[in-house]
Amino acid sequence: MVQSQVWFLVLFLFMEPKASRENDAPVMVIGILGESAILPVEIPTGYELENINWASHTPVAVMHPEGKSVKMITTHQNYRERLNVPPNTYSLEISPLKMEDAGNYRADINLQKSTATTTITKNYTLHVYRRLAPPKITWNTVTSENTCNITLTCFMEEGGEAVKYQWTPPGEQAVQSEGKSKLFIFRRPEDAHINYTCTATNPGSNNSRSIFLQDLCEGTVVTFDPLWYTLLSVLEMLIVTILAGVSFYLWHKRKQEPKASRENDAPVMVIGILGESAILPVEIPTGYELENINWASHTPVAVMHPEGKSVKIITTHQNYRERLNVPPNTYNLEISPLKMEDAGNYRADINLQKSTATTTITKNYTLHVYRRLAPPKIIYNTVASENNTCNITLTCFMEEGGEAVKYQWTPPGEQAVQSEGKSKLFIFRRPEDAHINYTCTATNPGSNNSRSIFLQDLCEGRNGKERNWNKGDDFKSSNKSPGRSSSSLWLILVPLLLLMIAAGIFLCRQHKKTKDTNLSSSSKIVTPKNFLPPENQVYDEISIPKVIVSNPQKEEEALNTIYYTVQKPQKMENPYSSATKLLGTSTNEPVI
Repeated sequence: MVQSQVWFLVLFLFMEPKASRENDAPVMVIGILGESAILPVEIPTGYELENINWASHTPVAVMHPEGKSVKMITTHQNYRERLNVPPNTYSLEISPLKMEDAGNYRADINLQKSTATTTITKNYTLHVYRRLAPPKITWNTVTSENTCNITLTCFMEEGGEAVKYQWTPPGEQAVQSEGKSKLFIFRRPEDAHINYTCTATNPGSNNSRSIFLQDLCEGTVVTFDPLWYTLLSVLEMLIVTILAGVSFYLWHKRKQEPKASRENDAPVMVIGILGESAILPVEIPTGYELENINWASHTPVAVMHPEGKSVKIITTHQNYRERLNVPPNTYNLEISPLKMEDAGNYRADINLQKSTATTTITKNYTLHVYRRLAPPKIIYNTVASENNTCNITLTCFMEEGGEAVKYQWTPPGEQAVQSEGKSKLFIFRRPEDAHINYTCTATNPGSNNSRSIFLQDLCEGRNGKERNWNKGDDFKSSNKSPGRSSSSLWLILVPLLLLMIAAGIFLCRQHKKTKDTNLSSSSKIVTPKNFLPPENQVYDEISIPKVIVSNPQKEEEALNTIYYTVQKPQKMENPYSSATKLLGTSTNEPVI
């Protein structure tokens, strides 16, 4: 099985377009200033071209076949009317070349084979050189008694970049430095006169100049004429004046450019939701007509240009195929459905025209893509302390999509700490505190969602246990499970029953205590002396408190005896004790 997979992979690699595997090193292209350069493109056999997106440090062009011809859409004003497609090719020809055309180029070639699509990329490096004019040769001679020392200096007045020099005939001492080549010659009067030639060469062209040494040493010492200093000063003043005029012209032109081209230093921030859409807005300045807009990110994206009253969009990379749109009556770019890899920087090069003048303005964007948040998770941990309080820790977090998420608790005022993508809320509750519904709201720049938890009975029987609260979006007492409701009911009924029993015992004791107190204050039992009651009667002696009589003469204090007749119980070990107890419960009125 593994062997068959390996063979399939090898076969797949051989079936890919050759250009996609052999394009690590850029293609070197040499061009001459004012002439033309061609960036070659080859379409692999068996593939059909959809379009080619050309780009350098700015957008360049988009070409796509239309019937038997190739249509070229220039996407930056720097290349306007300078691009062409040679017959029977898909190569890019730039003519006439400018020095600023030099640099790296990239061609994203979108191909189709049957129903499959692929994008291959070719890189180029374009070098632009001046066609060399004949170099300049100056000389300096120093004569001695029998010899003449000659120094020949060969250099280019302009276009000396990457120039190499060669002297003919060789063999003399030559030194090249600072863009010049110096040849040192030692001549005697009897030496034959020789013609010396300096050849200047760059990668695009070459040219030469010769000098004959006859009579150079005959009483002539070439020195630098002071007139050159005057000419140099005049030339310097002329250059400064030209630069000042050019600077003023550029400043005035910049002032007349559209406002959008000058106020676009900061990128436009765009927020999108994964799987939904995002719109990159474009505004065309008043008085300008749109030619086209080239969209690019870390890869090419698309080119849009008006066609009549509609806008045609050409997708220039397969990653965006069938996901791009232009909302009605706008030039905005809509991407839908969004992928996480769509996030990043985008650039729109907007090519405008006003009368015969053309300009390109650039707008930058930064697209952020976030997931739409689901309700967060809440777990809780409770610890009961000795001072009759309950310490509750609520932890709110997202299971996925927690990037750039912030959490907020409602009601506020409690101690909340957010770290490691979670938010912890510390709550201190007492039994007499009111029950509160706490809500955790998770928010990212694109969406928000929340979950609530009700604190009723969280501290009863859950000391030190961590639990996950995930039974619904709204957690009120009516949403509890049956097991939890019956448990809470028993926890309420048992303490209430115990409280009622304790109250009953307390009331009985209070009633008995009150009754005993009243009895002791109204009578005092005295044990009779030398008195033994008959068998069928029990006698007891009760002292009567003092009685105040209205007649003072009859006022006396006497001890009276009250006799109670009590039925004798069947068995009584202590008649006196039984009589005492019955005395307290007798219903007969006392007789004095």
